[in-house]
Amino acid sequence: MAAAAVKIGRELKAVVEDPVEGVYCDVVDESNIFEWRIWLEGSKGSAYEDGIFQMRLEFPKDYPMSPPKLKMLSEFWHPNIYKNGEVCISILHPPINDAMSGERPEERWLPTQTVSTIMLSFLSMLNDPNPSSPANVDASVEWRDRRAQFNERCKKLAEKARSEVPEGIVHKIPHPDTDPLQREKRAQKIKLLNAPMTTLDDDDYAGYSDENIEFDYGDADDFNYDDVEDGSDQMSAEETGDGEDA
Repeated sequence: MAAAAVKIGRELKAVVEDPVEGVYCDVVDESNIFEWRIWLEGSKGSAYEDGIFQMRLEFPKDYPMSPPKLKMLSEFWHPNIYKNGEVCISILHPPINDAMSGERPEERWLPTQTVSTIMLSFLSMLNDPNPSSPANVDASVEWRDRRAQFNERCKKLAEKARSEVPEGIVHKIPHPDTDPLQREKRAQKIKLLNAPMTTLDDDDYAGYSDENIEFDYGDADDFNYDDVEDGSDQMSAEETGDGEDA
């Protein structure tokens, strides 16, 4: 369990430092690294555009050997999401041989998957449903036969979800692919990580500061990722000051 906690803590730090476009992650409770809260922005041009949806990601105690569970907490309508919000996607299915599912083993969960690959797969599924294996049959039929009605329903749910977003969350959602400032910050980080120190000069660090970013990536640094003892059920938390990225 301690190894899982360390792995999850490092993944939280990774998605804070190198986030997925339109996806903001933090923990529900700082004393429990196994349960995350996710805010997801509907993709431009999709039926969910302008919506900000709340999700819950729960990790098993033997992570990453077993997949986490992903659930939509905001009211949602999609062929591959159950009416209770549970997400049905191949990447989160246990790696077992099940000929009846129609899924290839390589499409299922592998310990090499990460939160980032999960969210990228989920975003792809939102824009390209799999109606042949629906979790919500009614949504699947509507998507297939009455697309305009499906899109209108989703638009209304997107507006509802956005109206329920707590104050401040909107400004925390990262856009490293579309916002020039955030894109430059990512490029600078990659340069600093990959280049030998002897090849860098003061100009490489010029302007590289989180003060240039007007949103908050989250509180991943509040966790002490490397100070978890064997047998511990929880991550330890500590105050780190203003919470800005280093």
